[in-house]
Amino acid sequence: MRSVADLAAKPALFPRKERFVADVQILAGFMHSGYPIMMHTVSAPDLVNPYVSGKSDFWGPVHELGHNQQHSDWEFPPYTTECTCNLWSVYVHEVVLGVKKADAHGQMTPQRRQNRIKKYIEGGRNLKDWTVWTALETYMQLQEEFGWDAFKKVFAAYHDMTGVPQDNKGKMNLYAETFSKVVNRNLTPFFKAWGWPIQPSTEEQLCSLPEWRDHPLVQYD
Repeated sequence: MRSVADLAAKPALFPRKERFVADVQILAGFMHSGYPIMMHTVSAPDLVNPYVSGKSDFWGPVHELGHNQQHSDWEFPPYTTECTCNLWSVYVHEVVLGVKKADAHGQMTPQRRQNRIKKYIEGGRNLKDWTVWTALETYMQLQEEFGWDAFKKVFAAYHDMTGVPQDNKGKMNLYAETFSKVVNRNLTPFFKAWGWPIQPSTEEQLCSLPEWRDHPLVQYD
């Protein structure tokens, strides 16, 4: 829980208790977020025995904890609803459990990650296809280049923001601007390569920063 708060750039003592309730029947899905988080009874052992014999089964519970940390200011529904919560799953596995992201979930192997990116590019980089695991690749590429501290600083910056746009286009441009300023790099070429609707005004605002020209999608240009 301290690591969940750490990534969210929040004090470790949350205003509300983060509770898991296991039952034989729940409202929706295999687990779902909220207060309390609900899970099926079969998943309860994962909470107290998260890493056994080289295989992690802790992704789901932390995924739900991540849902509880999502904020509308940097969420772009429906694209990122089931995506950005996974930042916490990856972070907890790497930082707390010492499990590499490739071993944290079957969808995170290098081959599957590469296949998703290639499929998205070949499909025309359409945002309707930028969801869940595909969308997570965008954030993973940022993390692998700039580290987790960049995300912490970005989340912290949002804590004090006012006047945040309420439409996805506006919010995505603000996110690109915020992340760029945090890492002192112009990331608009990267986000545009992912099909984000980056506006000329955003590019102009960040033009004084050095561009990230060698980002991972350059090979597909």
